Amino acid sequence: MRLFGIGDTHLPSTRQKDMHRFGWTEHPLPLQRAWDEKVRPEDVVIVAGDISWGTRPHEVLEDLAWLDARPGRKVLVRGNHDYWWGDSASKLRKLLEPYKTLEGFLQNSAVVMGPWVIAGSRLWTAPEAPPMPGGEMGDEPADLGYVERETRRLAASFEDAKKKEAASPTPLVRVVAVHFPPVYANQKATAFSEPIEAFGPKVCVYGHLHAEGISAGFTGERAGVKYVLASCDAARFSPVLLDEV
Repeated sequence: MRLFGIGDTHLPSTRQKDMHRFGWTEHPLPLQRAWDEKVRPEDVVIVAGDISWGTRPHEVLEDLAWLDARPGRKVLVRGNHDYWWGDSASKLRKLLEPYKTLEGFLQNSAVVMGPWVIAGSRLWTAPEAPPMPGGEMGDEPADLGYVERETRRLAASFEDAKKKEAASPTPLVRVVAVHFPPVYANQKATAFSEPIEAFGPKVCVYGHLHAEGISAGFTGERAGVKYVLASCDAARFSPVLLDEV
């Protein structure tokens, strides 16, 4: 069984918002081809936020069906553009229920998928972030209120992961999945990197960064955690292998 990550699928929704002006030719066809070729039905795929351009639940149904049609069992993370997501876990669960391969989502919670316990939250731009390109696909400004809220949500997810570990008959491998970078190329500690590294996952996957902004994210090992940037263009429109058992 293998664990993959891909972020920022930016599916068109019923609004038919394409990605041509960002240079993503024929998106999402290149991603579809790579995903279908690489991922097996028993594999797990983390979709690390900015899933759809839909703003309301009814606008995202075709995009959820597109994800459901791809091989693998999926875990979803909210991105800053996922306005359709809402704040009710029960409503989200009901929305996803018809799509049987969309098996889990992170909302103050963790998900066990095979040998992995996956925890995380959306996060936000940390004050330690370097200057990055703005615009529709650029960064969101730092907001201490959002940072504090996401820190609480991250902590709640980690606590749920620990409960699931305690209830598991076998040891689980810790994985963190977020949308915003928890640490940047400058490697300054953030309100997110410190609890993530204290939690001690094998890997932390994130997205959000595009084009010139890709270089702003930290990738590699830090404090025993492997950080992986898996936004679509950073990943060359192909799911990134995170772990294998």
